[in-house]
Amino acid sequence: MRTHKDCRGFTLIELVASITIIAILAAVSLPRLSATQPFAERGYADGVAASLRQARAVALASGCDVQFSIDAAGYRAFQHAASGTHCAPAGAWTTPVQRGDGNALNELQTAGLVLAANRQFVFTSDGRVPAGPVAINIGLQTISVGATGVVQGP
Repeated sequence: MRTHKDCRGFTLIELVASITIIAILAAVSLPRLSATQPFAERGYADGVAASLRQARAVALASGCDVQFSIDAAGYRAFQHAASGTHCAPAGAWTTPVQRGDGNALNELQTAGLVLAANRQFVFTSDGRVPAGPVAINIGLQTISVGATGVVQGP
């Protein structure tokens, strides 16, 4: 004959209570663990920094100023319209700067990211930023463009 002392294990009530507690903890903690916002901020900031470096390189290589703008819509880079075989020294910024793949150097901002302030500045033909230094804050990420045009960060 078996007695109650020989039976070991969990009761059905104990199992249901444990599973309920685990489900509640998972529902509360999983969204925090899988938050993508910091990754999106870093990815967008890395793209902005790379595009800033490319805009400066285009200004140095072409001998033409490059205007870089970033706002809540995204970022973009332009040069003055062509004047003969070279760029015009003044006028509207109408010619998009091209990436190496032939696409325009611009990108829309990822939804949900916070840009601290709009920025617009020019890389001169010698790579400098007369309005520098410039700080671009995207969420917790900071990109710095010095007066010499050197891009640092994030």
